[in-house]
Amino acid sequence: MKGERILIVEDDQDIVETVRYSLELRGFDVDVAYDGLHALRKARENKYDIMLLDIMLPGKNGYEVSRILKDEMEEGKLDPFRILVLTARKVNSAEREDFLATWSKADEYMYKPFELEDLITRINNHLKEAAACN
Repeated sequence: MKGERILIVEDDQDIVETVRYSLELRGFDVDVAYDGLHALRKARENKYDIMLLDIMLPGKNGYEVSRILKDEMEEGKLDPFRILVLTARKVNSAEREDFLATWSKADEYMYKPFELEDLITRINNHLKEAAACN
């Protein structure tokens, strides 16, 4: 899949540059936001196929950003896209993890540190699933 648009929402410059470089090498069109409020604005103003979303962000955290955007998608205010959360913040119980995943409405969670090839595989899987639904 080439030319799909991905929004990376991450405040760690090193992670942004590593992931961006890897995705651009594979033909993805990559955009970046460094905080939650900027991510909301970009997602509302542009069309993306998938968002890679950190949890610990300035402005609004990733759980809030995901919930707001998924609600707007359900209301028809925003074209749907997948949200893949990338976080170093592990919770201390399965119940809490399930609550956060359900509440945020994100499509998938992936914990840092992660392997780039695993991330690329997950992105491609989400894009294939989204294409099959359309």
